[in-house]
Amino acid sequence: MKKIFILLVVSLVLFGCKDRNENILDDKGKFNPEAMIVIKPANGVQLRSTVANLTALQIVQQTLSIKWQSHWFDNTYWDDVKVIGRGFREDQKDFNIPALKMLGIDIIDDNGVYYKDFIYGFNVVITDANNDTIAYVPDEVINAARPLIEAAFADSNYTEVYRIFNEAFTFRPIE
Repeated sequence: MKKIFILLVVSLVLFGCKDRNENILDDKGKFNPEAMIVIKPANGVQLRSTVANLTALQIVQQTLSIKWQSHWFDNTYWDDVKVIGRGFREDQKDFNIPALKMLGIDIIDDNGVYYKDFIYGFNVVITDANNDTIAYVPDEVINAARPLIEAAFADSNYTEVYRIFNEAFTFRPIE
């Protein structure tokens, strides 16, 4: 009877340790090819642009596309600068926050490959149906997010990658 009791205790300890390790892995999350990058208005900036007189909500409502420049295109480095753009569907606009939702596959593609096209981009602008720039993502926002995302990605910590996707990116109205 004593042996059965000891075996039972040892089994519980072993299974308990296994569960603890699995929880550590679960805390890092899993790759999600459908993840989104949330681009919100920057905190502490005026809510209405002086050029187009648009609020943050109006910017989200009127946004048609986001464009940026990068030496990276199709995950290949180019000496000359490329202009890259993406459109926004209505379901990629959150009118409650307000925020724009860009596809996460612009940073981690649907095969789990880290893509440098957007995260190494600069001169990121948000345009309307007339192709007028109505807002921009400051270069320092992209530059600050890049090492955080790269470190979390290298650690396979998708929980952190997606937290950064939801918190790091902000836009400012054209002033």
